[in-house]
Amino acid sequence: MGRGWLWRLLGFVPAGVEAAILVATPVPEILISRDGRHVGITIPTENGAQLASLRDTRSDYARENSMELASVKGDPIPMADWPSAYCTSEFCKMALTRDGHDWKLLMARNNMRVEERALAAACELADIVVADRWLPRSCQPRWFKADITSLEQSGGLAILLREQSIVQVADHQGEHGWWRAEPD
Repeated sequence: MGRGWLWRLLGFVPAGVEAAILVATPVPEILISRDGRHVGITIPTENGAQLASLRDTRSDYARENSMELASVKGDPIPMADWPSAYCTSEFCKMALTRDGHDWKLLMARNNMRVEERALAAACELADIVVADRWLPRSCQPRWFKADITSLEQSGGLAILLREQSIVQVADHQGEHGWWRAEPD
């Protein structure tokens, strides 16, 4: 018997390392599309994770991409139907608890004009505000604001509440062989 068996066994080492990295990769709790229209919230349940979606989309691509990034298998549930969410025609409010910390989210459902003082008061009570439109400077959430102005620079976002970190699509520009930087 030669040494071929040893080399075959050593082939399992990189596979084991990759599997460990895959298992250790955190699943984002909040996914935001580049235009701010699509927001997905990953919600753990006794049957595995569910995805609550701000808007029902007819795009299979957007839905499947969100489901894959959130590591869920079942179809997304409209946020308006989620028990802990409160939605009006303008905004949805939702509370999430992660590692003992309560997070309050405020998400725009359309681009209808809202009285600035009312919006500022709602923003002040939220930790995270997401909108597919420009939000005035008076909208100051406790932790993070993602409006169309910031999303145009950052691209889509993945928010990891447990780590209190935000991953921006723009952070990974150029990591593909087909991508070329625009000339200055």
